[in-house]
Amino acid sequence: MDEKNDVAERPVSGSESGAGARRYRGAALAERKAIRRGQLIEAGLEVFGTVGYAHATVKMICAEAGLTERYFYESFANREAFFGAVYDRVVEIIGGLMDEAIEAAPQEPEAKARALIDTYFDKIEADPKFARILLLEVIGVSHELESIYRAAMQLFTDLVRDRLPELLQAAVARKADPEVVAAGLVGAIVHVAMRWVISDYEKSREDMTQGLMEIFRAVAQES
Repeated sequence: MDEKNDVAERPVSGSESGAGARRYRGAALAERKAIRRGQLIEAGLEVFGTVGYAHATVKMICAEAGLTERYFYESFANREAFFGAVYDRVVEIIGGLMDEAIEAAPQEPEAKARALIDTYFDKIEADPKFARILLLEVIGVSHELESIYRAAMQLFTDLVRDRLPELLQAAVARKADPEVVAAGLVGAIVHVAMRWVISDYEKSREDMTQGLMEIFRAVAQES
């Protein structure tokens, strides 16, 4: 494939030779490598979200990215390692969106909980490919990818525990472990979301979020 990223390095003139030129050239190469890596991850979001992990090939991913396969192996050892990088990107995106929504919400614990839930479900409804990667494709591939999924669940649990402490106060007062309560809330969100995606969004988003808000309210309710 003849493409813009396959061009040869620009020759270094006499005035550019030496250690300074080598540093410049090295920085430029690193920058281009990072750009190509980003292109591949964006392509992975499209391909994995469309055909799934099992049917995606390196050739398909590279075609989507507009890059040759040698650039794929420049950054990734294999397809599984690549999927891990794509999944990390998905988690980074959804985590950032939820964190921003909590920050922007009114200070009332229920408002912050609603902002978190609404943001999560807005994203997976608006982008089914994203939802497929986040909730479905990561399951059952390998032990290594299962560990990535568990790490993502822990990050989500940390977000709920650390950013919604007032919501957990009543449960903590009843001697509940905040880590366990936060993990339970996260499990509820993810399980409900997974069922929603598998059902092809059969119920309304409001049905999903309202049901989850009842669980959050129950946790926050004082005895």
